[in-house]
Amino acid sequence: MKLFAWIVRIVVFVLLFVLALRNTAEASLQLFFNAVWHAPLILILFAAFVLGAVAALASVAPGMMRQRMELAKLRRTAADARASATSAATAAASTAAPSTASATAVPVPRDAKSPYNVVGPKV
Repeated sequence: MKLFAWIVRIVVFVLLFVLALRNTAEASLQLFFNAVWHAPLILILFAAFVLGAVAALASVAPGMMRQRMELAKLRRTAADARASATSAATAAASTAAPSTASATAVPVPRDAKSPYNVVGPKV
């Protein structure tokens, strides 16, 4: 599969390289306020591509940041739940009879109405 991916990358690179070599003619781009940009056509196409990629990233960034913040919050909550479960298991093991001194992990309870697909033991 990696070989196929590299073959596709090489083919795309060669096609774009040939496209760049064939479009070196001078082109003019009419901008605002009577400004004109004279450049090779491939450079104008590349600038349009870069501006489109930047616009796409700028439109996706707020949602990604919101998701990262929520993920960090959920990880902190899970770590706190694990810590409280561990402390509860330790306290239960210390109060148990010496014959049943083996401490078992207490599963973390989860809400049945949770919108998240949580993998873990069912309580």
